[in-house]
Amino acid sequence: MLRVDKATLGKFGEPELASLIGLRGWQSVLPDALDDQQLLLVSDQLRDLLAGQGWDDTRGPGSAALPISLLLLSKAGAMRSGKNLDVAMDTLHEAMTLLSVTVDREIVSRMLHRQDGSTGAGLMQGLGLLVQNVSEPFKSPCPA
Repeated sequence: MLRVDKATLGKFGEPELASLIGLRGWQSVLPDALDDQQLLLVSDQLRDLLAGQGWDDTRGPGSAALPISLLLLSKAGAMRSGKNLDVAMDTLHEAMTLLSVTVDREIVSRMLHRQDGSTGAGLMQGLGLLVQNVSEPFKSPCPA
């Protein structure tokens, strides 16, 4: 059935990510811009992060999933504090969950040869809404 031997996928860590961004810009990390192997590796990395599993050093010098998540949050308008990105852990978790769902959707779309539109544009719109909701405090429409 549908199986992939992860050992044949290679590695997609911080060095490969930096090279990819250097060559093609930040948009190259959107799910619809990644090649099949990178997409599968990011999906696996996101699953590990969301399940609370630490990074295994035998897999290489760092996961690409966390830096991708932070980069996309930054591009979606997350607040900055000087040079640092100011993101709460729950916001980061929600962003990684949205990224994971989008990556998995892109994998299925490729497998089924479906052209449902750009998953990258939808992801950035969702992250933009997430960042906007975090930066604006909730105001109840009902007076207290």
